[in-house]
Amino acid sequence: MRLTRAEREIALAFCRGFSDKEVADRLFRSYHTVRTEKRAIYRKLGISKDKELLWYMILEKLGKEFNINEIRKKGLELI
Repeated sequence: MRLTRAEREIALAFCRGFSDKEVADRLFRSYHTVRTEKRAIYRKLGISKDKELLWYMILEKLGKEFNINEIRKKGLELI
């Protein structure tokens, strides 16, 4: 599953450790827009935690398939 450019921009900001408010300020979007986008990203990827979003971004950067069930089973062994 691929993220749109807007979703990727938000995901990258979260992976840098910014809060929802900080992401909104940095991307010049409303807090509520960022929260809505974040929920949409989580739904799209089938994830529920920020660290799972980080896993998605790492695996994508490495060119590996993202499968949340495998990540939950194997963790770092996937890399």
